[in-house]
Amino acid sequence: MIPEDEMLKMVKYATKAPSGHNTQPWKFKVESDNITIIPDFTRALPAVDSDNHALYISLGCALENLRIAAPVFGYDTKIEFKYIENELNIKVTFLGSTENVHSDLFSFIEKRQVTRNEFQSEKLKPEVLAELFDDILEEGVHLKLFTSDKEIRTLTPFIIEGSNLQFNNKAFVNELVSWCRFSEKEVLIKGDGLWSASMGLPNIGRFVGSFIMKNLVSAKSEAKRWNKIIKKTGGFVLFMVEKNDCNNWIKLGQVFQRFGLKATKLNIRHAHANMPCEEQAIREKMIKTFELNNLTPLLLIRFGYSNPLPYSYRRKLSDVIV
Repeated sequence: MIPEDEMLKMVKYATKAPSGHNTQPWKFKVESDNITIIPDFTRALPAVDSDNHALYISLGCALENLRIAAPVFGYDTKIEFKYIENELNIKVTFLGSTENVHSDLFSFIEKRQVTRNEFQSEKLKPEVLAELFDDILEEGVHLKLFTSDKEIRTLTPFIIEGSNLQFNNKAFVNELVSWCRFSEKEVLIKGDGLWSASMGLPNIGRFVGSFIMKNLVSAKSEAKRWNKIIKKTGGFVLFMVEKNDCNNWIKLGQVFQRFGLKATKLNIRHAHANMPCEEQAIREKMIKTFELNNLTPLLLIRFGYSNPLPYSYRRKLSDVIV
């Protein structure tokens, strides 16, 4: 039987994973020698993630944090994907190990963040890119890099078209606003969502923030903002799967989390630019334009150098443990 305090610490590391709109769509069932990660569909995003692929990518990120943390506490892990009442759960069983092993990525679990500001224009050197993407893939998961100015220009129209579609969609805007936390007081109470400070914005309160988002932010203003962001981006990476199902969404999440931890280690920032993957019509255009064939693009991330922002909050452990 594993000590309860160790299990709770490992759950805490798991919750440091990223999630869409920082919804934290997970529950953790803690037993004597295992932790089961359970999807929490009350925190799903039907407007932007209708098939829940982003939700399962988040669970994969949490799984990877658990897998990296376990050896530090002296345990090996056995991972099983199990369907319970038609929902895919991830069971992580902890096995005794002879010595504690400290992964070079472990110390970056709490330091990693999605940094939603403008990056510097500086490109990453080839040797840095090689180290960033070395040894992170899982079987069935693929990456496509856009690092030159020419490559980024080919990607830009898809980002802008995706942004236009979403900000012309009232359901998307309402869902986004519902997960925005426009003041420190609000984020302290909720412990989740997109805190204005973590997006480089001032505390303005829910009434004013909601009014601005619903009435003053438009597809046109967002397109202008994204064109500026794209020009200040070191590169983009597109995460893709061979088979578009829950198992591979989780694997993609594991790869994405390893990327994020490696980026943090190298002092490289990253953030989502996922609009073209979230819109089915644009996703299909990307498959054709970039000749992706049987691969499905599910996650687009920008990366580069910049300063950190305040960290997003996480819910109390008592709220996520079954």
